[in-house]
Amino acid sequence: MFLFKNNISLYSKIPEIIPSITQVFNKVEDFIDLPFFNNWIVGFTIAEGSFFVKSNNDGCFQLRQRLEVLLFQALKLKFQTNRKISIERDLYLQFSVSSKADIQKVINFFSYSGNHSLLGYQMIRYENWLRNLRSSKRYSDLIYSINK
Repeated sequence: MFLFKNNISLYSKIPEIIPSITQVFNKVEDFIDLPFFNNWIVGFTIAEGSFFVKSNNDGCFQLRQRLEVLLFQALKLKFQTNRKISIERDLYLQFSVSSKADIQKVINFFSYSGNHSLLGYQMIRYENWLRNLRSSKRYSDLIYSINK
């Protein structure tokens, strides 16, 4: 946070001692208002996200992590969905969307928002997911990136 708040972008400009900043998140907007929240979602998706098509041909996007309720409420707000956040074994929260409207929002976020792009294997999975969705009857009329 120190680097962001002080607009430090070069390694040579980082001081030897960085003051500790403890930020407490008490409400959903504390996450949403972070200037890097969208790119954090991209990084989190690279590490923990899933793009897949179920056997019933539902396209799905999921994120899962240990209990952090406000963070997952922020994800719901960011993706403007009413989907419930599921709790698995009282240890993990899971954000999962599959409706056409929600899938379009996911595509918009990862393909059209100007955020950092997915990388590596997760980018390959995303591109394969888009190809599968494009060829399905249910999702074929969504707007897809021309680059994918």
